[in-house]
Amino acid sequence: MHRCIRYFAALLLLFAVPVAAENSRFHVPDAESHFVQIELAIAAGRLTQAEAMLQSLEQQLPDESRGRHMLLFAELNMAKGDWDATARALTKVPADIADQCRYGAIAGWLAYQEHQWNQTITMLAKSLEICPADPGRWNLLGLALVQKNEMAAALEAYDQALTVAPNNPSLLNNRALAYAYSGNTAAALTDLEKAASFSNETAIVANLSTLRANAGLDMPFEPSQDSQTRSIILASAGEGADAAERHEAARSYFAQAILQSERFDNDLWIKANSTIVRSITKSEDRTANP
Repeated sequence: MHRCIRYFAALLLLFAVPVAAENSRFHVPDAESHFVQIELAIAAGRLTQAEAMLQSLEQQLPDESRGRHMLLFAELNMAKGDWDATARALTKVPADIADQCRYGAIAGWLAYQEHQWNQTITMLAKSLEICPADPGRWNLLGLALVQKNEMAAALEAYDQALTVAPNNPSLLNNRALAYAYSGNTAAALTDLEKAASFSNETAIVANLSTLRANAGLDMPFEPSQDSQTRSIILASAGEGADAAERHEAARSYFAQAILQSERFDNDLWIKANSTIVRSITKSEDRTANP
């Protein structure tokens, strides 16, 4: 690959949620059984139910269960993508809580939001020493390592994640990102082709289009794709061709993207008509918000 190309990185974290309560205080074993239900709700993405469960438990928990309760609140808000609420909840969790696996994952996620890559890596590494079977933690660790340009270590993290979830398209997409930045276009294409076979997510299709155009290959069009999807594919191909300094091909891709788009895109118009299309650098990465 002649220059670095920007890619979409998909974030994958596994979360959990809360449960309903009675009017009297629970004993610790009773609280634990409710916590398990809440964890399952969060993991299933039933966040509204989980929140209601946590709130209903609030006045009925024994003191020794309150740290676990706030840890679940932190996980719930992490699943919602609410950084502030997650941070507030985690401050109420004792740092010496027994469940360091989950505490470290949440702390690592918060550090990632603040672009504190070293802290992210430290917290996730500690968490993964205890619970290495969670692909979401390995994925976030890989993303942080990519941000530090530590591609070899990032690839190791993604390899670990894919050992647990070998056909996960987000993980395959993100490992492809690390391969691409490492200059291993063939391996990146292999991962993206496999990811696209499991998912038609726009980010994956766009990344595949960018890399295929960069390598001078045909676009991954499917008969079922609508015009807007084709526009995204062609625009991404333009970025890939431009990064390979194939500027005439890039302008052609951008022009075709305009014709397929459902709305006028001034940025595409400028690129299609420019003498030298703007090149792309790694600093312009479009990554999913973790």
